[in-house]
Amino acid sequence: MKLSFSRLAHSEFKDAKAYYDLQQEGLGERFKDHIRESTDMIKRFPLLYPKVTDTLHRVVLHKFPYSLYYMIDNEMIIVVSIAHQHRKPFYRCDD
Repeated sequence: MKLSFSRLAHSEFKDAKAYYDLQQEGLGERFKDHIRESTDMIKRFPLLYPKVTDTLHRVVLHKFPYSLYYMIDNEMIIVVSIAHQHRKPFYRCDD
């Protein structure tokens, strides 16, 4: 399956990576690596992660306080959001 990022998810990723780059050298790259590992798992096992709505699945990152929300549309996986769990505790990307 192919995987793509929505504009929102791409923007959230860039913002988070930039923030971590400012916090500590190499931390932004570690964040990027964890996102990549998560998206690789999603591509390999798209139905592994629980649904949080009728169409959205959620992956919780283990080393960073973020969740990836994605949907499956035919043979395409779309990451619709990369949400910070503490700044947006009630964040919903289907609103």
